[in-house]
Amino acid sequence: MVKKSCRSYLVVATVFLAGLVLLNCGGGRMSSPSPGSCPVLPILTSSSGSIAPAVDPLVASEMKAQGLVGMTVAIAKGGTVLYTQAYGYADLSTCQAMESTAEFQIGSITKQFTAAAVLQLQNAGKLDIDNPVITYLPSYAFDPRITLRMLLNQTSGLADYLNFSAVNSWVNGVSEPTVLTQVAQAPLMFTPGSAFSYSNSNYFVLGSIIEAASLLSYANYLAADIFQPVGLTKTSYLQPSAFASPYLAGQVPGRIPAPSLFFAAGALWSNVQDLATWDAAVLNGKVIPSMLFTTMVTPAPVPNFPHGRPSNYAMGWVRDTELGHPFVWHNGETSSYTSFNSMFLDDGFSVIILTNGPVNEDTPLLNLG
Repeated sequence: MVKKSCRSYLVVATVFLAGLVLLNCGGGRMSSPSPGSCPVLPILTSSSGSIAPAVDPLVASEMKAQGLVGMTVAIAKGGTVLYTQAYGYADLSTCQAMESTAEFQIGSITKQFTAAAVLQLQNAGKLDIDNPVITYLPSYAFDPRITLRMLLNQTSGLADYLNFSAVNSWVNGVSEPTVLTQVAQAPLMFTPGSAFSYSNSNYFVLGSIIEAASLLSYANYLAADIFQPVGLTKTSYLQPSAFASPYLAGQVPGRIPAPSLFFAAGALWSNVQDLATWDAAVLNGKVIPSMLFTTMVTPAPVPNFPHGRPSNYAMGWVRDTELGHPFVWHNGETSSYTSFNSMFLDDGFSVIILTNGPVNEDTPLLNLG
């Protein structure tokens, strides 16, 4: 049963699920192509008296409107999952039904883990987020005004490497020096520290700084200092052995790029249960001290570039207010997966959505051919 104190939050949850608004930061709907020979699956609700009647019809309607193959949803409080459900298919070629434990590539939700790793190293005295990038990556021609803090809150002015002309040749793998060199040499969008503009380059560079400061690979650092201590058994840098198959718009089978393409900006895999555990752990001081978590969820006092609105981007989290409560979230999108992770800061109520397809085909992250 859902306690009355949770019902106002469920309004927020169902709004997210109905519109998938924050998943793609845009509009538009796809047609709903037929899944071929796979039958329409019934939604099996595990218990009576749950919030299924509020959530499931909204998800089913939106999946049909968007033409999505599969989705998992979790609504949790303090890391305890109150409701989780799987919808549609994990694989159309075998008509394998989606399961709530399915693992997906989470795209830019990865940035939350990267930011936490940097702040852990700050807490350990292995780096200082107010130092210039060139302190840790002296071999590259980064503007000496750019600091780690600017990378974290995306105010560096670095151009997004996923918009570079060479990006399609990097799908099967790219070296860090190749990307770092091109990012450092590209013209800045604005004076460092003067504005916010979302750029995956910021978090790619932070991954290399984590490696320089810790003397570990990015993947090994996360495994040893975040995944294992927090108990994230279904979160990984490399593609897991079992996962929800990728699909493009129109339910066409998709590709999974080499992890080096997205690296610390978006390569991680996870499932809804692990992300609920992650939300509670980072909120409750199990990942970084509370003081640093406050820093992590506090936006930089700068305008958006070029629109001028105040930035609400913090460090791997976007800061908002919902129903009068402080609220943080981040979405993620690769060519074949879409994700959304959100949390109320005052009581740890969170909503997580993962899909094995793009939500809006009009704004793909990049053309993977």
